Amino acid sequence: MPKSSVSTNTCDFLKLAKGRKTVFEFTDESIGREEIGKILEAARWAPSAHNSQDWKFVVVEDAKDIDALVKACHYGAFYTCPPIAIAVVAQPIYSKKPGLLRGEAAGFADYHKYLNVAMPVANMVYEAESLGVGTCILSPIVDEANKILGVPKGSEAILVVGFGHEKEGAFQKKRERKGLSEITSYGKYK
Repeated sequence: MPKSSVSTNTCDFLKLAKGRKTVFEFTDESIGREEIGKILEAARWAPSAHNSQDWKFVVVEDAKDIDALVKACHYGAFYTCPPIAIAVVAQPIYSKKPGLLRGEAAGFADYHKYLNVAMPVANMVYEAESLGVGTCILSPIVDEANKILGVPKGSEAILVVGFGHEKEGAFQKKRERKGLSEITSYGKYK
């Protein structure tokens, strides 16, 4: 019988997923280098189309830059800025792998770019949750975020993730989800 590639380490991922929430108000307490390293390592191991890994992570610790980034984001009107932010920058990987732009695959280039950025962000927020670190995911106005971060032409700062500890008594939206019966069908779309 073949050996399973599934790790014997277990965690209650469903509990982790249900526990993760958007933090709207952060304390000033910083996040340690060890935690940031684990968060970045989780991001590094995210899946990507064609294993392209077409991303760069920009760790932002300067309060003025974080404030500017938050202000450059859609729905970025947080009451307090996170003490650390990581911008996920999509790289123009298809220029280095022109074969991926041939035939039917060419239509997926832009689509894959957004999927490829979303995957490390998901890994980051769940790793942060496992470490007791709160997060918020922000969508910046790309040109503004690129300017703040010094991102070169052809690359795009598509998402920004804030990390920190939630302020006691912070604002929190009601967390609810649709029932599985409302969002799931089997065999065919119903």
